[in-house]
Amino acid sequence: AVVSTQSTGYGVISESKLLRDLQHWDTLYVAGRLHKPVLVLQKDPAFRADSYINLNLRSALHTALTLLPDRFNDFQLFSIISRISYFGDIRMKLKAENPSKVRNIVEPNIPHFRELYRTIIDESPFIERTDYGYIQATKSEKNLQEMERYLPRKLLHLPEGDINPKSRVMLFDKNVDPKSQLLRKVAAGDIRFIEESLRKIVMWPSLFQALKGFLTAGPAKSLKYSVSKMTKARGKPDKKSEVPAVVSKEKKEKEQLMTSEYTDYNTKVSHDPVRSPTDRRILLVILAMFGILQLYLTSQENSLASMEQQTTGLQSLYSEKKKRYDAELERLKAEKLQRALMEK
Repeated sequence: AVVSTQSTGYGVISESKLLRDLQHWDTLYVAGRLHKPVLVLQKDPAFRADSYINLNLRSALHTALTLLPDRFNDFQLFSIISRISYFGDIRMKLKAENPSKVRNIVEPNIPHFRELYRTIIDESPFIERTDYGYIQATKSEKNLQEMERYLPRKLLHLPEGDINPKSRVMLFDKNVDPKSQLLRKVAAGDIRFIEESLRKIVMWPSLFQALKGFLTAGPAKSLKYSVSKMTKARGKPDKKSEVPAVVSKEKKEKEQLMTSEYTDYNTKVSHDPVRSPTDRRILLVILAMFGILQLYLTSQENSLASMEQQTTGLQSLYSEKKKRYDAELERLKAEKLQRALMEK
């Protein structure tokens, strides 16, 4: 669609699916977008989703807390919140997205993020504001059990297992409640389960949406869009994409403390848990298959259009010949009538 002079993407979703995604994070496709500040162009008074939107924001805040260190600032908090819907995103995996996307979203909009999350932060018993940012409650198993009711149901809906760093296969101890094991591991600083859960939520919906976009927009537009994104993704890495100093120079001791903690945290958290090269090849093969399908469908459409043109041409030729035949027939009838009159 075109708003004023700017091309704008849009989507259509049923009310039931929207509310379910906000509540349970079924796909994070819409819920993830609403983790960030958005501009509401028109609001239907009959559509009352405020409670679901607030629930979604509360889920985003507390999910981010499981991934953050004990102390952090605005930029770190809102960067993790914005990154939630990009874990496992197929565009990130294929490097078909701007690597600085999260930073570009957060940096110019920190005041809007503060306003959006102000009430949610004030009401949370697990986070407090300080002079230099925020501090969260200790990640004990007891606190995490209490925090569980603030987290979306699907986030803790994990298969059995313990993550193998190479295969990322989860092998939970079947004799112990998986959720209890998860909370115990997060309390011990192991956040890979949260990352894996987010990746599983986002991965397939993002793939299907990418394929739908390819099929609906057509190969030309999709190729142009993908090339522009991949060009950005393969550009020089932005040194500013690293998290900046946590506090000002006037508070060096606190800065050193938070920087060291965040550096340790940043080694444990990946910006996007990328899977093996084999997975990328499989996804590329799937995309290639859909590309071939799209080209086939396009060729079929062109063939049908050509047949329609030929049919139209034949119909025009038939009409023209029929007119000539009718005119000739009328002429012959007139001549026959004239000869009959002359003979009389």
